[in-house]
Amino acid sequence: MTRIFIGFMICFFLLNCIKKEEKVIEKNKSYIISYENKKFKKYSDSLQKNSDRVIFSSIKGFYCQNQLLIDKKGNLFFYQIEYIPRICSSSRGVESIPYLSNIVPIDLIQIPQSSLNDFLSLNILSKKKNEQRLIIASQNDTIKNMSIFSFINKLEAYKIRRTTQEEDTILKYKKNNEFYNYEDIKWDQNRITLPFIKPTLNK
Repeated sequence: MTRIFIGFMICFFLLNCIKKEEKVIEKNKSYIISYENKKFKKYSDSLQKNSDRVIFSSIKGFYCQNQLLIDKKGNLFFYQIEYIPRICSSSRGVESIPYLSNIVPIDLIQIPQSSLNDFLSLNILSKKKNEQRLIIASQNDTIKNMSIFSFINKLEAYKIRRTTQEEDTILKYKKNNEFYNYEDIKWDQNRITLPFIKPTLNK
């Protein structure tokens, strides 16, 4: 009888450990941007078919006051802009192409992995409620850094997307420590809205 009881307890303990491990794996699941975007679009489209409501993600457009960039190697960079909401010609008010935000390499601050939570808390959570917003932009489709997701639950709003052409360019110039001038870049104007510059007249 004692042997049966001990055997039962061992089985119970092993089963409990397996359940805990499953929960940890689920909790630490990677975030796949393209998959989540498709899932959100499917959800949004289904709601639109049944009502006149238009569903947006938590932040419209490409930028807000605070941006966190994740490069291809998982390095973290942060920059802030003076955010002014753009009036878009779209009836839904969602920009389909990002505008040139005029960031430069010196604007990017690299964050040590171990300091991410403290850094974001000091630079975002100390602001007014309506400014506690964050864009998370990744060069890879998959985000594996789970410490980011433990932080965003504290925010007023956030959005996760791929990096823009401008952000990719600035990251490259930052890491190569090269002089940057946006006018020297051959921009793909299908991927970015450039400021209008009046042509100079030849005298």
